Amino acid sequence: MTEIKLTDYVIVDVQLRQCGPTEKFKCSKNKVKVGDVCIVCIDRGQDYGKVLTINTDVNSVTDLPDKQRIVRVCQSGDLKRIEHNNDDCKKQLKPCKQEIASHKLDMKLVNAEYTFDRGKLIFYFSSEKRIDFRQLVKDLAKKFKTRIELRQIGVRDEAKIIGGIGCCGRKTCCVAWIHEFSSVNIKMAKLQQMQLHPTKLSGVCGRLKCCLGYEYEAYRDLQSKMPVRGQRVRTSTKTGDVIDTSLLKQEVTVRFDDDTFDVFDVKEITVVSRSKSRAKSRALKRKAQSNKKPAPKTNNTKKM
Repeated sequence: MTEIKLTDYVIVDVQLRQCGPTEKFKCSKNKVKVGDVCIVCIDRGQDYGKVLTINTDVNSVTDLPDKQRIVRVCQSGDLKRIEHNNDDCKKQLKPCKQEIASHKLDMKLVNAEYTFDRGKLIFYFSSEKRIDFRQLVKDLAKKFKTRIELRQIGVRDEAKIIGGIGCCGRKTCCVAWIHEFSSVNIKMAKLQQMQLHPTKLSGVCGRLKCCLGYEYEAYRDLQSKMPVRGQRVRTSTKTGDVIDTSLLKQEVTVRFDDDTFDVFDVKEITVVSRSKSRAKSRALKRKAQSNKKPAPKTNNTKKM
């Protein structure tokens, strides 16, 4: 027998089923390509999934169990079986909802999936709090005569399963191509100088839009070349305080000590002081001086 070397294998990232997690599997070289739907061997049977990436790093091959491997690329018979399983699992949603109602659990059933060999039935649900569903799992196992897994998901995962149309008019990114959600925070919107309004920043899931992170690194690079508001800068003529910036245009609005304003390219200015407290004290001083100005005299004499 010919000896099989580690260099003959690759590590393949596969997203299990439609809603399952992304797992790593061992596979022979040139057996699958990105986008293939394949049958994989898991801990207690077989499942199916879509190939996302292929990693040729030999060192990571030894970290996987020998059983955790790709069996084959799906044939026409396999695809028909997957379609049949998907049709059957939809029929199990109604009886599962009835069991949830009988147990009086505060959970919203979202979807259900069979593994390829029908050895496990997975139910996905959402809830605002942790749910003790141990008794529910036992009753569902008796009802469906198979292993049951209940998996709690967040609102972003729920939106990915249900699907929807984004404000751009296209299918939401989580449905179209995102496989794993990345962290998104309000700082990204502030840096991109967007309108901080929930209806403008929230997606169909009610959370911050995933697309806020697409250009975040580019904006961070632009920000690194710009002064911030309150800093003291020197122009070709005089010095003043930065009161506004435009990242995309790379322009800075400067207010001088005589209360005049002007816009400069970022290359035309030099930061001379980064103290915001001093800028604030200068602004208060100018305000106090403007309040001390005498009011214009008015003629109160009445015409006879």
